[in-house]
Amino acid sequence: MQTVINALVHLSPATVEAVGIWFAALLTLAVLSFILGDNPFFRLAEYLFVGIAAGYAASLAWSNVLWPRLRLLLTDPGTWWYYGLFFALGMCLLARGIKPISALGNLPLGVLFGTGAALALGGVITGTLVPQLQVSFLSLSPADYGQGLIGWAHAIDALLLVVGTITVLSVFHFSAPEDETHKGIGYRLLEILQGTGRKVIMIGFGALLAGATLSFFAILKSRLVFLYDWLARFVNVGL
Repeated sequence: MQTVINALVHLSPATVEAVGIWFAALLTLAVLSFILGDNPFFRLAEYLFVGIAAGYAASLAWSNVLWPRLRLLLTDPGTWWYYGLFFALGMCLLARGIKPISALGNLPLGVLFGTGAALALGGVITGTLVPQLQVSFLSLSPADYGQGLIGWAHAIDALLLVVGTITVLSVFHFSAPEDETHKGIGYRLLEILQGTGRKVIMIGFGALLAGATLSFFAILKSRLVFLYDWLARFVNVGL
């Protein structure tokens, strides 16, 4: 075993690169073989990906999160009140796997979900909603953007941004009178805005789907080009 390890350590960079290219090509073919249906080669590539990703995530969690804080906890007693508390919550979370004391895991779960919900809500408000409202205060005068068609184009773009923001926000207005006869002009205008907002949302989802599809085909193209280069190199070496 030691002989094999020494041989691997002393491999030349060109040999290591060639082995890496072969592994990448074979794994790419294994993943693409799913086109023909589920098969052992695809499952092997899938298990390798999941296992390597889980191992890499665990190593990052240990080296960048757990070990630095554990070392600080052991060397600096002043951090016990802070890091000790979170380590205790983590240990309580492990109690979820032990039925007699599984109730101890409810406290860290409550802290985790409550903090996550608060961070998500705060991020949505400060990172999305407020900036979107700020950029919606735009001038609709073409003279503020330039002369001729350029000014009109920017003014129309600003108008679409303002109208899109207003109509999309109006979709999330859920109160309505129970009696259809009590729907006034304001509510009927709101219905028109909501209908327009739903169409804007669908356009946004369509654009996101188109972007994801283009990204998928770009990645697929890069892998096919890689396989073509690998096959061309393999044929040339064989000849």
